[in-house]
Amino acid sequence: MAKSSHQLNPAQYEAVFYRGGPLLVLAGAGSGKTRVITERIAALVERDVPPDAVTAVTFTNKAAKEMRERLKKRLGEHAKGLRICTFHALGLTMLRGSAGHFNRKANLSVFAGGEQRGVLRSVLQDMRLPSDAKQVDAILGRISQLKNGLIGGEQGLGPVRDRYDALLEKMNAVDFDDLLLLPIRLLNEDAQALALWRERCRHFLVDEYQDSSRMQYDLVRLLVPADGNLTVVGDDDQSIYGWRGAEISNLFQLDQDYTGLKVVRLEENYRSTEAILRAANALIGNNSQRLGKNLRSNLGRGKAARIWEVATPEDEAERVVADICARFATSKSGWSSFCILYRASYQSRPLELALREKGVSYHVSGGLSFFDRAEIRDVLSYLRLVANPDDDLAFMRAISRPRRGIGDKALGDLGVFAYQQGCSLLDACLDEAFTHARRHVFTAFAQTLSDLEHLFTHSEADEAFDALLADSGLEDAIIAEADDERERDARLGNVQALRRWWLSYAENGRNIADFIQNLALVADREEDADGESVRLMTVHAAKGLEFDHVYIIGVEEGGFPHKHAVEEQRLEEERRLMYVAVTRARFHLTLSCVRKRRRYGQVESMAPSPFLQELGGESVEWVDRQPDSESAHEEAESHMAAMRKALGLASGA
Repeated sequence: MAKSSHQLNPAQYEAVFYRGGPLLVLAGAGSGKTRVITERIAALVERDVPPDAVTAVTFTNKAAKEMRERLKKRLGEHAKGLRICTFHALGLTMLRGSAGHFNRKANLSVFAGGEQRGVLRSVLQDMRLPSDAKQVDAILGRISQLKNGLIGGEQGLGPVRDRYDALLEKMNAVDFDDLLLLPIRLLNEDAQALALWRERCRHFLVDEYQDSSRMQYDLVRLLVPADGNLTVVGDDDQSIYGWRGAEISNLFQLDQDYTGLKVVRLEENYRSTEAILRAANALIGNNSQRLGKNLRSNLGRGKAARIWEVATPEDEAERVVADICARFATSKSGWSSFCILYRASYQSRPLELALREKGVSYHVSGGLSFFDRAEIRDVLSYLRLVANPDDDLAFMRAISRPRRGIGDKALGDLGVFAYQQGCSLLDACLDEAFTHARRHVFTAFAQTLSDLEHLFTHSEADEAFDALLADSGLEDAIIAEADDERERDARLGNVQALRRWWLSYAENGRNIADFIQNLALVADREEDADGESVRLMTVHAAKGLEFDHVYIIGVEEGGFPHKHAVEEQRLEEERRLMYVAVTRARFHLTLSCVRKRRRYGQVESMAPSPFLQELGGESVEWVDRQPDSESAHEEAESHMAAMRKALGLASGA
């Protein structure tokens, strides 16, 4: 196994090799935290800690995958027994091992989004309560808040929640909140399970700890005793997810709950220049709720951050795009070196128009998820049903795609029969007591699923998947329903991408139930940009990323910080969000605000955000107020150089 401790700075070395019990690593932006947690895990294995006694959790599947790959490269075969996953994946593993404790089977389904809505809608309709989409979403949100302890009492939802949970149990399913709630119950109620999981988590590491919720911290406290080997890595200055349950107080609670907690600060930044870090330090120093650290650069002084003041959002977009084009033309930077950040997604609209006008390739992070595409949801409904025949929601979609001449009334009749018999919809299709005019269609569908289940159990992975597409009629339906050849190829291409993913998964000896459960845990909804493109995204989406050139637009009072956050007394979280935006930049940082903005049909005057003043004076230049500043001259020269280059190309053509 290769050693790399000589490449660590003193603070990183202390964090990697500390052996005194509970450890908090306060890792500033760009300070190498991922490397530190990876090296710490490697150091544990190298000093003969059994890999199956090491568990590391983080918050996205992408981050967990990257950590596994790093450790595989670092440790080789010794990395195999390590448990590296998200909190929810860990919870699912715990539930699968003790499914009987909750009257489930190990092949349980994980419901999210549409599946959850379907379950709740069924409950509300059965209780003769309003079940429109808005009502369903509102009640689901409140049930989620109840399960996560974010609101007290039952809030009048007791009977609805009880029937919702009972229906999940009947369908051998759980929802995402159950992946934390039920493991906590398990560890509190089953001493044997607690002992087993404490041994498996003898060394427990949490990455991005500042994003942890109260439920996640409760799970950590059960898994790791007060004097146990807990390592948490995080940054209080980058806690920006309070709106979805993250508790920054978890960081401050650690030294009260864990005896002799050691704190190591990683303050040497390998990403940004000194000028950018000075601005970031000045900004975040205005927060009172922090443990305190001061980032210092490993890259030299660099250029001052620029602040622009422009008339309208359209002018702002034109100036940003013009500057990107000028820098692209006069430097070695590729398009993907540029990123435009904004507080709210609607702010991308004028930018997209300006980029299109200039013919610049761009990618807006977010959009329709791969898994939300109709053809993917159709195929997955069959795969889910193969993996778990009790999954009635998967049955409802699968039997309707492609169309088989079965209407709502026929499905309703089947549902009534299944309810009376206490069985799944799929089992009801084959029950001889079910006499119905369309029974032959139901029986044929159930036989197809039975054949597919046999294929996925006993045949080659590619043969089974291809049989699903052919025998279900889905492939023919995609071809027939596509408006044109381009749409047909795109939709079939999506299905083939899913096929390739399944084959890759099957090559590692995993079955269809494992595949479906893994898909349910995929929380990373963003697709990668294709090729060289300017990136557009909200600041929340940019966390963890870095770019050579960063533009932060819309930095006005009421916009950033957002007025609702100010009203709700969440100003410090907004400041942390701005800090995250600033520290995405490596070499060049530009912030922009507008003087006039149209809102609700009215043109309003805007004032610069107070955050702009908090960036300090020595590391920023207000370009439009300081026409003789270095930044102003550089901007003008960059545009002139780009024009000369363009004219030179034209004259030489």
